[in-house]
Amino acid sequence: AGGAPPEAAREWALARQWPPDAVHALCAVLRSRGRTLGVVTFLRGAGRSAFERSDAMYAEDVAVRIAASLDLARLSDEA
Repeated sequence: AGGAPPEAAREWALARQWPPDAVHALCAVLRSRGRTLGVVTFLRGAGRSAFERSDAMYAEDVAVRIAASLDLARLSDEA
């Protein structure tokens, strides 16, 4: 199986690191029909307050919608 050379993979990952001023993170799992599709991450900088329970509930709602959209797109590609 092919793949990117290790240095190219490292550069790709470094370019996608969180912004240096991000101090708060909230992650929600993207799940649809019993399958884990990925994770969505919300970030806040130092000038913002930490995430609260209401933020987590909103993130979970967004994650459900994203996962359903991804699953629907996958199903339509298979049709």
